[in-house]
Amino acid sequence: MNQLFEFIPRTKIAYGVERYLQIGKDVKTISQDTKAVLITDKGILDNGLADLVVSALEREKIAVKVFSDVQSDPTAASIDEAANVIRQFEAKCVIGLGGGSAMDVAKMASLIAGGEKGAMHYALMANPFPKKQVKSIMIPTTSGTGAEVTSTVVFSDEHKRKVWGWDEKMAPDLAIVDPTFTVALPRFLTAATTLDALVHAIEACAGKRSNPFIEAFSLQAIQLIGENFEKVLQTPDDLEARGKLALAATLAGMAIEQGGTGIAHCIGHALGTIGRIHHGRAVAIALNAVYSWNVESAVDIHAKIARCLGVDCQGLSNKELALAGAKEFSRLVEISGLKQSLEDEGLSLCDVDRFIETMLSPENEPMRLNNCRLATEKDLRQFAEQILSANKEVSHQA
Repeated sequence: MNQLFEFIPRTKIAYGVERYLQIGKDVKTISQDTKAVLITDKGILDNGLADLVVSALEREKIAVKVFSDVQSDPTAASIDEAANVIRQFEAKCVIGLGGGSAMDVAKMASLIAGGEKGAMHYALMANPFPKKQVKSIMIPTTSGTGAEVTSTVVFSDEHKRKVWGWDEKMAPDLAIVDPTFTVALPRFLTAATTLDALVHAIEACAGKRSNPFIEAFSLQAIQLIGENFEKVLQTPDDLEARGKLALAATLAGMAIEQGGTGIAHCIGHALGTIGRIHHGRAVAIALNAVYSWNVESAVDIHAKIARCLGVDCQGLSNKELALAGAKEFSRLVEISGLKQSLEDEGLSLCDVDRFIETMLSPENEPMRLNNCRLATEKDLRQFAEQILSANKEVSHQA
């Protein structure tokens, strides 16, 4: 192999049931301080998970300030408010507890707290971030985004346009992957976030920036999801299976941290902008629409993906196996119970042009260009019409 590449993990990972109990010692070790801001959302407050973390911190004499004004698909305003809390509390450590939204707010707020500008000043790499002065620890409560190990955040501006921020300093200092926190996750969020992790893994190893390390992390994540997704849907309190999905999400997060995502995320982010569609559901709908189209330009890697999904490869050519992987992915989306029709969100074929315009916008271009097959505007129109069509059938034709 003559390919030149680097693979640089930036986040320490600690895994285990009830590993969160050591969080107080972690704060002291990482920040050399006894103050922390806990950033979470109201759902996590209500279900008692935040109390577990606060109690563990207080046992180690850590003073805690809780910030919970975080919504699904967080806003720049929420990040700015959290950064102000960090500055005022003079905390040297921030803990993000929740799904991707809470962790993204925690990651970006902890970084911009070292400066005076708001989140939009740094959106889409418009300006360099300030020097990192606040350490960060992430505790995911879903098995999906992988935000606990990535240096990218996604948020919305005042016009509800999805934008992103990136800096290698944004990567958390520690990720605590504890399946204890995922057991109470409702079925919809279990399905949506796990499929998000699966899309991450597929797009990272099939994308243009893939390398053997990315492929190894991705394929292991895909196999863990293939073996445990249905188990968790059927038996939500299966801690062993939950733990494997949690590991899969982190592995997939490490893969996209190095390899990026592709066309499904370009489409998914556009759906989030025009219809406020939940991210995991959006990217699952998107990949379901484009999977077989992708296969045409990347047969071998999609054959490997199919094997990891558990597809029986006996008697199949690589091309047939890769396309069978598309059908298996579609089956997983189907059993997840996620709606593929967007009619309830008020989206229809009347929104095709707006959908295409958003997919082609600067904030979504990196994902489109990193895909294993380059999508033209004509291709995007085909995808948009398929996804927005009232016809519930999903085509697998390339």
